[in-house]
Amino acid sequence: MTDESWPMVEDAVFRLFNEVAAKNSGEHVAVGPQLAELGWSDIEVEYPIEACELLFRAQGRSLANTDCLDRVMLAELAALLDEPVDGIVLPDLVAGYSPGSDGDRVAGIVLGPLQGRLVVPVCGAMGTVSVGVVDAGQLTGQRLDTFDPSVYWTQVSGPLDAVLVEASTEWNRAIAAAHRALATELVALAAEALRIAVEHVKVRVQFGVQIGSFQSPRHALADASAVLEGARALLGESWRYGGRLSAQTAKVAAGRAHRAVSDAALQVCGAIGLTAEHDLHRYVERGFQVDSLCGSADQLEALLAGRLFDIYAPGRALPAIVTWAED
Repeated sequence: MTDESWPMVEDAVFRLFNEVAAKNSGEHVAVGPQLAELGWSDIEVEYPIEACELLFRAQGRSLANTDCLDRVMLAELAALLDEPVDGIVLPDLVAGYSPGSDGDRVAGIVLGPLQGRLVVPVCGAMGTVSVGVVDAGQLTGQRLDTFDPSVYWTQVSGPLDAVLVEASTEWNRAIAAAHRALATELVALAAEALRIAVEHVKVRVQFGVQIGSFQSPRHALADASAVLEGARALLGESWRYGGRLSAQTAKVAAGRAHRAVSDAALQVCGAIGLTAEHDLHRYVERGFQVDSLCGSADQLEALLAGRLFDIYAPGRALPAIVTWAED
């Protein structure tokens, strides 16, 4: 719940992320020091949910590359860590949702360059997850050739020489937090793409009139807006109630909404929307890139279908998304 001071917090965070994006194009930035100047620890105490959501809303709007996802996930794993760490090895894009490392080797993705001390989640028997900490110097890293060239992701591999701690519960919370955060960024990216498209149809003239006066572009953008608002509403419920299933569902809905908005925006903007001079492609590319992290919409949708129908029995209703009982 926010109060009259919250708009000032929002404005300050939006300005910060806009500055980060403008000054550090193509670089991965640790925003902890800048957030500390805003008194972020106090803000998080007063607005624990809203503060986290705001970071990824600002990141999506500004197209900044920051360590916010690492911060959110590491906060859920903090009780297991004896010393500070700098990042986390995320699941490989092919693996999607599950960690790609095993008891012998590290495999996955690091956001930003390979440096510092990293938390490595490791898959175990029966779906369990343990975590260990390794030094980046033990690993080999190669920058990924990403669909969005402005992001900096590193494919990492190497031997795993670390004491492992059982972390199934903490990892489930961390990956759920990641799904909510990424869904928030996707919704923000889609909203910016939709805004650009709406502005375009207001000023683009064909046959002597604005193309926004024609039914076809208006209906396409209206349909895309409806999909986006549905994803936004589902995401809001996930932030409110928490839970792994709702977080997965929110990320699926956000990924689908971003795709729907991108399709409509590219259609109504025409060729100009594909050019480097136009901003639309930046929000389209970043959204497709973000969607691939921690399970794409396709991967998570298949996972959700499997979970839902595994527990289905004749006469029993499927579970409500926002009241899913965690194990």
